[in-house]
Amino acid sequence: MIWKIFFFLTLLMLPGANATKSEIVALFNETADLPCGFKNPQNISLEELVTFWQGAKDDVLYELYRGREKQTHVHPNYIDRTKYNQTAWILHLLNVQIVDQGEYTCFVQHLGPRGLVIIHQLSFQLSVLAPFSQPEITRLDNRTAQIGDILNFSCSSKQGYPKPQEIYWIVEAENSTRYSGDIHLSQDDTNQLYKVTTALSLPITDSTIWINITCLLQTQGPVKLLTSETLNIQMKPYEEPDSNFMIPGLIIAVVTVVLLIILRVPNWGKCPPCCGKREATRVNTEDTDHPKEKDETLEPVNHQMCEKREDR
Repeated sequence: MIWKIFFFLTLLMLPGANATKSEIVALFNETADLPCGFKNPQNISLEELVTFWQGAKDDVLYELYRGREKQTHVHPNYIDRTKYNQTAWILHLLNVQIVDQGEYTCFVQHLGPRGLVIIHQLSFQLSVLAPFSQPEITRLDNRTAQIGDILNFSCSSKQGYPKPQEIYWIVEAENSTRYSGDIHLSQDDTNQLYKVTTALSLPITDSTIWINITCLLQTQGPVKLLTSETLNIQMKPYEEPDSNFMIPGLIIAVVTVVLLIILRVPNWGKCPPCCGKREATRVNTEDTDHPKEKDETLEPVNHQMCEKREDR
């Protein structure tokens, strides 16, 4: 795997320094090879040498004292995390973490008649990279895409270090358009790795039939550009309401209104009782000597309505 074999050494000139300083780049959770660079040209016996690697805070990673490993001065953070290659004079630092970044120095001392004397030292910088995961696009709404909508998406990538350089979108429809994304970072308190997210709001125009959306992340890792899977979205065209379905509805509505009006008027179409001139009712008054006739006439209550009825 590229992650397991990825290792390189570059030389960096430090401002104001007379010597060059090496930079070692290792992958997170992998092994870093920390050099010493001692060639032992005089072929001095290991019994006369003391070799050790030390960090910027004077923490000792490993010590080889007169040919034997010595853990008396080794910092607890490095116990059981190192393996020494005597042939190459290289110290392997296992399970590299972000907190291991920093400056280290390898010292070689010669134990002579005057005691320990430094005969060699090499300083270098250790940097740690963690490859981000493949960017993943998430659609923030689940409804069917339709012309005139505004679609919202997010893109995220995680477990990376250091901070990414750039994140952006490629949207393909009739043309290809690039949209820069705002980088939003969150960092894990335990392993110091980053998660990056960005968002995109995309209006759908009348001419859009389909769109392809891709999210890209520019990093400082061994794989410089990470690309998400392309998300394809088909547009649902806007459909006008069918007039064949509207006409029956209008007819039903009109009939309903008419029926409601008729029901609210109980005597609709009927003429009220006519109280026009009634025929005189003769009342015979019983009088043995002088019979009388009495005519009683009732006046109309609604003369006009009765006239209309008589006209019929």
